[in-house]
Amino acid sequence: MSVPGLDIRLLDIPATIADDDGSFAEMVRVRNETEAAALGSFDLAPDPAGLLVEYHDRWFDRRIWVARVEGRIVGRAFVELPLEEGARIAVVEVEVHPDWRGRGIGSALLELGEGQAAQAGRRTLQAWPIHTRGNDGGERLAPPTGFGTLPAGDPGVRFLRRAGWTLEQIYRISRIDLAESTARTADALRRGREGAGDDYDVLVWAGATPPEREEDQAALYARMLTDAPSAGLVVDPEEWTPERVRDTDSRAEQGGYLLVTAAARHIATDRLVGFTNVYIPSDRRRPADQGDTLVLKEHRGHRLGLLIKAALHEAVPVHSPETTAITTFNAEENRYMLDVNEALGFVPIGYQGVWQKSLPEAR
Repeated sequence: MSVPGLDIRLLDIPATIADDDGSFAEMVRVRNETEAAALGSFDLAPDPAGLLVEYHDRWFDRRIWVARVEGRIVGRAFVELPLEEGARIAVVEVEVHPDWRGRGIGSALLELGEGQAAQAGRRTLQAWPIHTRGNDGGERLAPPTGFGTLPAGDPGVRFLRRAGWTLEQIYRISRIDLAESTARTADALRRGREGAGDDYDVLVWAGATPPEREEDQAALYARMLTDAPSAGLVVDPEEWTPERVRDTDSRAEQGGYLLVTAAARHIATDRLVGFTNVYIPSDRRRPADQGDTLVLKEHRGHRLGLLIKAALHEAVPVHSPETTAITTFNAEENRYMLDVNEALGFVPIGYQGVWQKSLPEAR
């Protein structure tokens, strides 16, 4: 189906938000409205400055093609290419504003995105869209993991299945009200410290990673992809160095975020063996965005995940009193982290599907 006046072209990513001619901000607004239509709220919505810094991460090639009708942005295709040597994956995601669906715009954007990935030599495509909860009792779709389901009638589910994509995993999106969970935080700190005993303690900092901890933090970031549940997804290792840690911290600051981190330290070796962090947006009244949480496999079984998460929840109001909520994503099969989050007071607010598609080899 053709749409009169449809124009799809690459979006010029500005160097700073002050350089934006309005197109980037309009794209973010459409992105946020599309996401909120599925989630039911704007809890996850970044502001333009906060999202812009993601496109200046030099370890990825990230591009956006926007679909316009009569000059108005109605959808976008997002393509992300990790730049590590030997990378096999491309993230290809399509969003069309609900008011403009059913006209072939999404199909045109997806064809473009998949083509861009193929041109870059990437044969494994992945997408991480937000889906509606679908609590009407209709047909549900489960991933091969057997954990979680999505409504089969969800627009994104139907769209990706028609295009030959496979649902591999489901992430639960949860939210916590920090003021209502102070008693749970205190109890979790107590139980976490009991589990850690005399072998571990907690370090907490706001802002950039302390220089003496950058090497440890790089090692932890590198293990995020290999130690976290990944279902049947193709996973490319990421190369992390102290320089990359500094760059990540710097971009958070440039985007107006306050980064708060809690880390578990193994006392005998003075090495960090686990961490969790949140990105508090420039509007401190908005929910903080959970970044990463990881405890190294070889140090699990000591309630360190509970300890560092509780320590982080205690620290956030100290560094940003206006921040009253945190949102987080967890794989449905990651029962340990779900148990931790539920104990702290997180409640589900939505679901994210993790989809994959293999392209045929080029002839």
